Amino acid sequence: MGVSHLATLSHGVMIEHSRYHRRAKKKLEQTHQAVSRGRKGSHRRTKAKQQLGKAYRKGRNQRRDFLHKESRKLVNQYQVIVFEDSKIGNLTKKPKPKQDETGKYLPNGTAAKGGLNTSILDAGWGMFTSMCQVKAECAGRTLIKVSPKFTSQICSTCGMVRKKDLAERWHSCDCGAELDRDVKAAINILARGQKLLVGTLPTR
Repeated sequence: MGVSHLATLSHGVMIEHSRYHRRAKKKLEQTHQAVSRGRKGSHRRTKAKQQLGKAYRKGRNQRRDFLHKESRKLVNQYQVIVFEDSKIGNLTKKPKPKQDETGKYLPNGTAAKGGLNTSILDAGWGMFTSMCQVKAECAGRTLIKVSPKFTSQICSTCGMVRKKDLAERWHSCDCGAELDRDVKAAINILARGQKLLVGTLPTR
């Protein structure tokens, strides 16, 4: 799962984001302004609130429909699906305020983190994973969740750890491996899932 793409598969196929919230951002802002400008109890304010609710519902319904279709494609195509077990609540936490010795607040990246949080929530990671899980169970498919620890840092070819910040989107290793960071992470996630799957198979 990612912010550049909704999901990246281990063979390089990428599922794009719907980004419905981002697309509707300008209209939502205008509707919010109409609500705030309206006098409490007035017909104009009530109408603006109804329009705001309608806009949010439309975005949620569009996102849900998109995720339903994409999760159905995955479950129809693959017998085994492996996701990283990301704690979305932890990923979208606001950064804690920082203060110096005089009590003055220091920059803590709140604006950048807010944009990242919006992208994660707009993508609907949790909803997509849940939909895949339900559909997989109904179709008799296997869905596994594995630890996301270092999946984006470990080279999928030689196993060396090469630390990268979030802005670095290309994986380049001394062993000669050159590939997209998310594809490399997807390969690592699949490998972890396969190890777990082998460990659960009955022995003869």
